[in-house]
Amino acid sequence: MIARLPIVLALLLAAPVPARDLRLIAIDVEGGAANLYITPGGKSLLIDTGFPAGMGEPPGAAGIAVSSAQRIAAAARNAGLTRIDHVLISHYHVDHVGGLFELMALIPVGAVIDHGVNRELSAAGATPGPIAPATTYPRYIAAIAGKPRRQLRAGDRVWIDGLELTAVASDGEVITRPLAGAGGAGIACATAADEARDGGEENWRSLGVRLRWGKARVLSLGDATLRLENRLACPRDLIGPVDLMFASNHGSANAGSEALLRTVQPRIILVSNGPTKGADAAVMERLKSLPFRPAVWQLHVVMHSAAADVAPDYIANLDRTTANNLMLTISDSGKVRVTNQRTGLVAADPN
Repeated sequence: MIARLPIVLALLLAAPVPARDLRLIAIDVEGGAANLYITPGGKSLLIDTGFPAGMGEPPGAAGIAVSSAQRIAAAARNAGLTRIDHVLISHYHVDHVGGLFELMALIPVGAVIDHGVNRELSAAGATPGPIAPATTYPRYIAAIAGKPRRQLRAGDRVWIDGLELTAVASDGEVITRPLAGAGGAGIACATAADEARDGGEENWRSLGVRLRWGKARVLSLGDATLRLENRLACPRDLIGPVDLMFASNHGSANAGSEALLRTVQPRIILVSNGPTKGADAAVMERLKSLPFRPAVWQLHVVMHSAAADVAPDYIANLDRTTANNLMLTISDSGKVRVTNQRTGLVAADPN
């Protein structure tokens, strides 16, 4: 079981969000990715959109919105949004871009942000399947036609109502200058090793961002694999300390660089896994054994390796008939509060 400090759990009544807090909803899309940020001024950023309808869905139960797009639209409306101002697509794998096509029919979408053209091509002479990036990317281009589009390179910055996004990695390149607070030697670089199994060209070309809200820092690297993660930490720390980090590639075994984790030292780690995808045992054990003892949260229990799970209080969904999210508030002072929608349990961060 993972250590709890410095997180203190308490069963609390719903408290109002202070006017200066950034809201973040880690949406359960069954092992895809969809994270919705909402500023105090009501501006919104969605990072990734989960699966297309008909994929990555549970058997379903009465009252559950089963598709990724339905779940995202419901979360947005429940948060008081009538539109999503910005959608960032980390890369063109179907579990990250697939939900966009239905989502745009459910709720208005403004500008889009991405890493540029698709790099994962089908073999010469082969016909790409319906979920291959070579197919999903043309659909994406058609869907966003006429919308403002920004293609970020490593080092580019975007501001959304006071929320600063810095592209720390994009299209396989990483920043060349350390961010403020970084620049020292990376930790555990002597043993850092890459992994040959990238899971597709697009994974390690993910658009990865460091988000800054006041003093708070959030790291979101999409499906970055070890070859990309290690470059952000070794030989120099390019990122600096972060308060919250999303486990790269859903916590799969070809990601989760110990060098990066030990260098940026996130106090909270969120694993966007599904019941049969991600949160691999080797990665989960690595997260649990980090010397600085982060609080680790999962969107699902892991059916292929239940021993890898964290304590149930830190898991949003214990079966495939529910679709609970993790609800976070991030203060401009750097404090983070996580609420498990399944239990109402709140993890209040005293730091």
